[in-house]
Formats: sequence, structure tokens, C-alpha cells
Amino acid sequence: MRIVGDMGRHQHSGYRGDIMKQTVFLLAAGLALGACAAHSGEPKADAAPATAIDGEQAYAEHCAGCHETGMLGAPREGEPQDWEDRSSLWQAVLMEHAKTGYFDMPARGGKTELPDEVVNAASEYMIETTFPDRLKD
Repeated sequence: MRIVGDMGRHQHSGYRGDIMKQTVFLLAAGLALGACAAHSGEPKADAAPATAIDGEQAYAEHCAGCHETGMLGAPREGEPQDWEDRSSLWQAVLMEHAKTGYFDMPARGGKTELPDEVVNAASEYMIETTFPDRLKD
């Protein structure tokens, strides 16, 4: 009996065997990767939330270059006298200025790709270390 058409071409037992081998391999690889991911590192209950951002680290990486030295009139972190002429709405105004820029300070410290969460964490750290007794907005 002769098989005619495209269907006959794919009915060869070698072709089906290759497809089955590839399918089994992909399933086994997926299961192995899933098992490795499930058992790697600390248990998830003890892990820190993925959204937690270290304000001190964010400040050090993105803000300290200007705010440690007072470059271009930047108020220095830890120096309350540098902040005397600033708004009394510390956090709200500072965070807005950090995101949008203010006078010589570029928005997001010139790093436009910085997410709001990083900018906020660095701003909070700077204000809290400069004015540890001040109430938050």
C-alpha cells in the first residue's frame, strides 16, 4: 500500500521517535530546573521582600557624589545648616525635587532610568540621617 500526501511523510517511525525524544528531554529539563529553583537558597518565608530597597546604599550609589561634597550648592547629608532655607515639607518636597530636578540638580541625579522607589529610598535616608528627630510628612 502506498501512502500519498504530506501526512504519509510524517508517519515514519523515526520522525515520531525524534519528536518524542525532544518532548521527553524538554519536560525533564523543565522539571529539573523547577526542582533546582524550589530548593535553592533560603526558604522563601525568611527571605526579604523583593521590593525592599536599602536607602543608605541607594544614597551612596546615586546621590553621595554631590551631597557629600556640596557640589553645585547641593545640601550635604548630615549637615542641617545646609537645609535651613529649604521647605518645611521635607520629605514630600525633597522626593519631588529628586525625581524632577531642582535648580542645578538634574532629575534623578542625572540617571533617568532610576525607579521612583530607589529615588524615594535615597531621599528618605538623606533626610532621616540629617534630621533624625524630625517628624515625617
